[in-house]
Amino acid sequence: MPALATRVVRYADLKPCYNAFIDTRSPGSEAKENFTIIGPGVSENPEQHVHIAEPHGFNIGGARQPPDCINSQHSHDTAEVFVVHSGTWSFNLGERGNEVRVTCHPGDTISLPTGMFRGFTNIGDDSGFLWAVLGGDNPGRVTWAPAVFDMAA
Repeated sequence: MPALATRVVRYADLKPCYNAFIDTRSPGSEAKENFTIIGPGVSENPEQHVHIAEPHGFNIGGARQPPDCINSQHSHDTAEVFVVHSGTWSFNLGERGNEVRVTCHPGDTISLPTGMFRGFTNIGDDSGFLWAVLGGDNPGRVTWAPAVFDMAA
């Protein structure tokens, strides 16, 4: 049986990255925390801590955001699934985030297909946490909606 100590990540021990993505330079996004729990995820910061680096065939990450904090419009090369751990979240779909809005609460799951632009905002009154699952050992990269670069400039 493999040693399980290296395969356990305690929620209380999660190490956040505060500048995992370019959108942390834009107003409303600067307070978000990103976590790579299993696998490298899609962080744009090579210094981000990966809790369990061993390939599993999928990636699990997390996002913690205070109220009104935005994760800007982006898409992925693989499908992405979010599970709400805490908080109330608005998932805003489409390049500008105005095509469809879905509100999710603790315990809710939303599956977003490859190539669909999505962003999300903690619309609750307290800090919220999302689990994120990306397919494959190499989940590819983030593709940002064009407006994100203007906001981050």
